[in-house]
Amino acid sequence: MQRIRISCLSVLAIATSLFPFTNLKAEALPQNTPAIAQSSEDDFSRNGFIMPSKNIYCVIYGDHLRCEIISQLKPMPPQPESCNLDWGGGLSLPKVGKAKVLCVGDTAYSPNYKTLAYGKTWSRSGFVCKSRTDGLTCTNPKGYGFFLNREEWKTF
Repeated sequence: MQRIRISCLSVLAIATSLFPFTNLKAEALPQNTPAIAQSSEDDFSRNGFIMPSKNIYCVIYGDHLRCEIISQLKPMPPQPESCNLDWGGGLSLPKVGKAKVLCVGDTAYSPNYKTLAYGKTWSRSGFVCKSRTDGLTCTNPKGYGFFLNREEWKTF
């Protein structure tokens, strides 16, 4: 253990002698330099929302509305052999056609989603979602959609 500690200290001493950081100087920006606008919201999160329960969140993902549920779909549908990724974490609703169970290896979560309060409606790119205390209902421009909550889900 001592040998490793001495080796690390030696490497650190060599590195600091090769790259002297003590010569760095901070320079102030001119007074007329415009400030860079900072925002916690990005393009991705602007196209999504999260339910007040923090259990369901949705985002437009290409030409689909992708909604994920942290507690997983219940009842869990059988995983097809064609899906070798994470199964049953939510639903994907295309602009045209019926919703399908997600088979994905990533997540659409963003800490910057705005909360869609119960009783409110969210509309983007032809998709409409209604938040209620008993769950979330979303539809596409063709009238297909789904209902989702902790205890059940259905497509229509």
